[in-house]
Amino acid sequence: MLLAVDIGNSNISLGIFNAEALLMRAKVSVQTRRSADEYAAVLYSLLRMHGIEPEDIGGCILSSVVPGLTGLVEEAVRSVTGAAAVRVGPGIRTGFRIRIDDPSQLGGDLAADALAALTEYGAPVVIIDAGTVTTIAAVDKERTYLGGCILPGLRAGAALLQETAALLPSIELTGRSEECLGRTSAGAMRSGLLLGSAMMVDGFLDRYTALPGMAGAKCVATGGSADLATAHCRREIIRDPDLTLKGLRYLYEANRPKRRHP
Repeated sequence: MLLAVDIGNSNISLGIFNAEALLMRAKVSVQTRRSADEYAAVLYSLLRMHGIEPEDIGGCILSSVVPGLTGLVEEAVRSVTGAAAVRVGPGIRTGFRIRIDDPSQLGGDLAADALAALTEYGAPVVIIDAGTVTTIAAVDKERTYLGGCILPGLRAGAALLQETAALLPSIELTGRSEECLGRTSAGAMRSGLLLGSAMMVDGFLDRYTALPGMAGAKCVATGGSADLATAHCRREIIRDPDLTLKGLRYLYEANRPKRRHP
């Protein structure tokens, strides 16, 4: 079995694969004060809760956008499963070309998203990953990663409004239909955040699909806020909540450690 780990800014996503089948998915909140032993205890409990024995884990792949946690989680994985994690970073084989100024700046989660989108849906493709921040990236028909944009996440945007404007209320973000003209402060905030997100996504999709090699591109969305961020988009968007975990599995297969023969 393969353990896939994606360390994000707010959550750590975990997946267990048996060949192509995703047997387990879980999220653990990021807590920077946890020790490696504490993360190990959480991982051990999750595996046992899902009926998976730690010794059944034969490999691990890990991507991280929180450098301070990377080593701790790797140590936790090694202590529980005995597996040394393959870390997604510079030098890893992705299976697609990366045409940005500094390819080493491409986050491991974005590399996983791109490979999974290409494998599952084909090229060209536009990928939306909506979490603490929202990223939108374009991969052309030649499987070249062209770049993308980074936007504030929906929940971060809502928190910023409440922190910086004393009279604005606390609101709950849902995917229900919103009128473009809010008639209360809360309604205007939801309209601005949800419809504003949809308009930004649609606008970037219009521009990206007009680029050379991007005509007819499919659009795939993933991440914890993907449903909210794309709920009111006018373009057709495929939602794949497991895109990053699938991509990590594909990356592991492309970079599987070679076994030493006796």
